[in-house]
Amino acid sequence: MISISSILFPVDLSEQSRAAAPFVKAVAARFNADVTLLHVVEVPPAWYGPTGEASFSAWVDMSGMKESRRIEMEGLATDALEGVRVEPCIQSGDPAATINRVAHQKQVGLIMMPTHGYGPVRSLLLGSVTAKVLHDAECPVWTAMLSHVRRDPAAPWLHFLCAIDTDPKEASLVKWAAQFASEQGAELRLVHAVSGFEPRQLNCPEDPLCEFVSNIARERIDKLQQQAGTRVKVTVAAGRTGQVVRNLALSEQADLVIVGRGVIQKPLGRLRSNAYAIIRDAPCPVISL
Repeated sequence: MISISSILFPVDLSEQSRAAAPFVKAVAARFNADVTLLHVVEVPPAWYGPTGEASFSAWVDMSGMKESRRIEMEGLATDALEGVRVEPCIQSGDPAATINRVAHQKQVGLIMMPTHGYGPVRSLLLGSVTAKVLHDAECPVWTAMLSHVRRDPAAPWLHFLCAIDTDPKEASLVKWAAQFASEQGAELRLVHAVSGFEPRQLNCPEDPLCEFVSNIARERIDKLQQQAGTRVKVTVAAGRTGQVVRNLALSEQADLVIVGRGVIQKPLGRLRSNAYAIIRDAPCPVISL
């Protein structure tokens, strides 16, 4: 059984963090999980390390800053996480490295954090604390572009999507997604985007090339499912990966998208960009493994 007994909720005390709190509360209630509420006081890179941070503290009132943040965190826990077992934690240093270190030390089952999609550059890459956490975390990571999410955080989970490539290594992702969906009483659908074609081309039976590409993708996905021991519905669609997943998530009213984080940890390229695009464009939260 897939169990989540502890959740790490990093907060920068922004509106995005506060907007994510109801989702954290709902997931914690679903799994009866403890929540570590983590705030990292960011230390400039030039001051990293124990000696540097000590010197930085001589220039900045770190104790006063931490006390102020502690009071804000207590307010957030009281207002938005009522009924949840919460342990506040304040650290200093590099935010992404600190989040992953605390997650490792506490052996948390899930990191939950929103993305902050600001500006045209951000629309192309996550490239921030979230991206670094996604790259290095040892446990599943829940992310959401909350400006896109309109569903009630406490609503029952009914429909999951699992976005996949056709790499044989995706079999473990498919197996995990199927087990998780079954345990949560949700219907699962696999989705694969075929790039380089317009939707009208892939759906045109008169085009032998498109039919060939589509059939190859389905054959590979069938093999993945055989490896995973699953028999899940599959959608193969043409177009940009993020948009394909978004469109299907909207039509299926998906509560959650599941994606393999291994593709994020590969060198920069199509798969990594697609994983970021899924997270950025999804109209519902995304769990990456």
